[in-house]
Amino acid sequence: MDLAEAKRISLELAPGPEAEKVPLEEAPGRVLQEDLEAQRDLPGELRSRLDGFAVFGADTSGAGPGCPVVLKVVPGVLAAGHLPLEPLRPGTCVRILTGAPLPAGADAVVAQERAREDGENLELSEPVRRGGGVMYPGADAREGGLLLSKGTVLTPSRLAILAALGCREVSVARKLRVGLLATGDEVRETGEFTEGPWTFCNNRLLLGWLVGMLGGNPIHLGVEKDDPAAIAGRIAEADVDMTITTGGIGRGARDFILEAWSLLRVTMLFRELNLSPGRNSALGVKRKRVFWAFPGNPWAAQVLFAELVVPVLLQSQGLGADTVPEVCARLTSPLANERGCYKSVRGILDLRSSPPAFAPLTDKTGPMLPSLRNSFAYTLLEPHVLEVAAGNEVRVRLHDLSLLGAALFGVGRSS
Repeated sequence: MDLAEAKRISLELAPGPEAEKVPLEEAPGRVLQEDLEAQRDLPGELRSRLDGFAVFGADTSGAGPGCPVVLKVVPGVLAAGHLPLEPLRPGTCVRILTGAPLPAGADAVVAQERAREDGENLELSEPVRRGGGVMYPGADAREGGLLLSKGTVLTPSRLAILAALGCREVSVARKLRVGLLATGDEVRETGEFTEGPWTFCNNRLLLGWLVGMLGGNPIHLGVEKDDPAAIAGRIAEADVDMTITTGGIGRGARDFILEAWSLLRVTMLFRELNLSPGRNSALGVKRKRVFWAFPGNPWAAQVLFAELVVPVLLQSQGLGADTVPEVCARLTSPLANERGCYKSVRGILDLRSSPPAFAPLTDKTGPMLPSLRNSFAYTLLEPHVLEVAAGNEVRVRLHDLSLLGAALFGVGRSS
């Protein structure tokens, strides 16, 4: 099946966003499911922007070099968090600190460095206009004004806006529960004894981290042997919205995922894609539950996840399925492709150069794992593109980017 058609089918299975309330402390990286308006003005009263003296602006109008205005200093200090008890009378002033409410009658604040205090008197050699040094009610937020729009990715800075207005919880999209199962007689959990021809299970962990970064709830189902009944049993007992298995989807004698699906009566929607790597993959459905079968190769599984599962996770949170950030970059070495196939190529994206540069990783790069340590991006060659010369521009996707990181590129931007 063509990759574009597979994506269309996948999105048809994606549930719409379902709202739930969470405490503000648990909301970073979640997607807002309501428009939020300010419930009151902030601040709610006149406040001082600086340390100085609260005054009547009109009292200072005649001040100038050589002819200072003298005001009587009222005893006491006005501080933030305390309401003034007495109104201010004309001809007087009172010491005030940053953030403190102004007393009734006062309409300006003189900075302390622009005045000379002499006992009970304050000398001003320059006037201060009405409103000088003052923050008006609603300067930060006005009652009824829109703070954040539905579909906004909640970053720490955006959440701080809500906290400033006393918000304690927020309505966000429910996280899809994604079950993750690795299969294969040769696969072992990290930390297990590994003397023998075995391999550690890094692909399930890789996908689990990606699920969590992109707004899903990863449910790890462990590792299962190459046994269709055991695989089917492990999948069936999971309380999840979708399942991703890795391994066992090839065409060999020990590839049992599709047999396990058959035992579960899963309807298969496709079994092969025109994508390299990732050709051997499948999508199935049973009632409202979605089943993905990805190869055991973690890098093939990662590309399949980025191309097919990420759009589903985004759509389930009320975000556009095509809002994955892309960067245009200059190719540093040529690429070749086979006709009729999408080809994903991992590489290193250098955002420090102008324009950004993309250096593909190839078989000649050296040992695989060390070469991947700085590879956070890939480019996808479409079936009709047979070669791309060095120096040409390609579109590059960042596959390790979380929703919080994607917000910097405009994903989930509040209007």
